[in-house]
Amino acid sequence: MIRRLLNAAAATAAVLATLAAAAPTPQAQAAVMTAPKACNTDGAPAQLHTTAAMHLRAGRGTGHRSLAVLAKNTDFYAECWGVTAADVGWAYGVVESGPRSGRRGWVAGDHLATGYKHP
Repeated sequence: MIRRLLNAAAATAAVLATLAAAAPTPQAQAAVMTAPKACNTDGAPAQLHTTAAMHLRAGRGTGHRSLAVLAKNTDFYAECWGVTAADVGWAYGVVESGPRSGRRGWVAGDHLATGYKHP
């Protein structure tokens, strides 16, 4: 009986060690984000570009942390939309051109226009 318990404990430890080794790193988990709960997908997705230099933010609104600064004419793929309490529109998506390509976050709708600038 004790031998069976020890074998079961060893097998469980081996499985847990395998799972821990295969678990994604925090960086990989951050790179694979799902759309925030605050997203409204009625008008999405959209191919856009920035019309001015602007911040890519962690949330809707200027009170959220800046993740990066995007240059004018940076391509952005909006996956969903959100509106702040002050009725300002924000788009959530992924940067598709420039040095910040692949980063996800929120950008202010006031500085976005339709279409890509970089083929």
